[in-house]
Amino acid sequence: MPSIKLHPGQSRVFKDVMVDGKYRYGVVCAARGWGKSYFAGTTALQAVQELVNMPADVPNKNVAIIAPTYQQVVDIYYPLLAWQLGLEDFAVKHSRSAGQFWLPNNVMLKLWSYEASERMRGTGQYLVILDEVCSWKGAGTNLKESWESVIEPCVTTRWSPMMQKKWNSPFPGRAIVISTPRGHDYFYEMFNRKENDNAWGSYHFNYRQSPYLDPDEIQRAKMTLDPLKFAREYEASFKDSGNNLFYMFNRNDHVDSALPDIQKGEDVHVAMDFNIGIMASAIGARRGNQTHWLHELSGHPDTDSVAKSLVSKYVKNGHKVIVYPDPTGKSRKTSASGETDFSILRKAGLTVRVREASPAIIDSTNAVNAQLKNANGDVNMYFHPRMLNTVRSMERTSWLENNPDTAQINKTEGVEHWSDAIRYYTEYNYPIRSGSVGVVKTSTF
Repeated sequence: MPSIKLHPGQSRVFKDVMVDGKYRYGVVCAARGWGKSYFAGTTALQAVQELVNMPADVPNKNVAIIAPTYQQVVDIYYPLLAWQLGLEDFAVKHSRSAGQFWLPNNVMLKLWSYEASERMRGTGQYLVILDEVCSWKGAGTNLKESWESVIEPCVTTRWSPMMQKKWNSPFPGRAIVISTPRGHDYFYEMFNRKENDNAWGSYHFNYRQSPYLDPDEIQRAKMTLDPLKFAREYEASFKDSGNNLFYMFNRNDHVDSALPDIQKGEDVHVAMDFNIGIMASAIGARRGNQTHWLHELSGHPDTDSVAKSLVSKYVKNGHKVIVYPDPTGKSRKTSASGETDFSILRKAGLTVRVREASPAIIDSTNAVNAQLKNANGDVNMYFHPRMLNTVRSMERTSWLENNPDTAQINKTEGVEHWSDAIRYYTEYNYPIRSGSVGVVKTSTF
């Protein structure tokens, strides 16, 4: 086996749970760069070694690592275990496609996806590692149900303290729960279970205790992420944003009657949401690193009408007008002639800047929040108070059913059209690619 070196934070958890047996259940709330996967793999190896040292006829000698998806668990953990930690050389048999290692004395280490964890029901597990549990979504269940109905019973029924004595094992069954947080969810409840149950231990590590992060990366994140997202990803904070999409928006910071109107020669930037009879549009100027939203349009019957209005007010007065529309306008036909929304805008002499496909709602929402205020404290987006619909839309647009993980906007109030337009503009000019469906929510750690 290759030499294994843990940093102080990892060593602390490893010693408490795997060496001293201080806790049966360790909950690790850790920021990016802490080394969650390497720690999990090392912990699994320790449990494997304990089981290999026991007689071959001892049943239920299983170790499990569960991640949000099968692709993720195999792509991350199989190379780590097989090659970096040397388990391939130690195993009797191994299979990447099956996500399994068969080891001496009837020991099994298996990689599971959260979606398939229901099939774990009825098995005995000596150690279960639950990885990135805040991303365990879908699969017809949730973390609470999976833990209470399937995973915990696999540990407690077959590897209870009584069974530990029967089989003379070093420890009873254990579990390690690891994640970057996402608000006051069931992971938060597990993290706080130590307050009432001494079998549980909790650990919190922010980016300062994450030795694998480059300081330049931290500074870049502070400039591109909003404070709550930075707090979640790098401070490992349980802060969350409530149900509002634009949780960084507030009138005191972002509504300013002193914003100067469109100046002579300035380019005019128009964020536009196609909706017949509304045609919600926000009109602004880019000034340095900031966007100043100054006017809004609404009530136009179609794209042709709003294009004529922009030409009359701005193009004829010497301004270049750049429109950032809903990407679906590429194929939408809202005129009698059958022209698309985009072709109508271009025919009118307006510049159209748009993605080939609609960006993820989460990504465009994160981009807006980061412009409203980034983790460095910079505010780069302001609104004039005359923009009544837009300001109201920024304040009141919310996620459907109080569940941002569905990535669906609540449209029952009909206030979302102007903030939709702001999303299209902002994502095009200041994109953020999260790579995951994640929104932070508002409370303190």
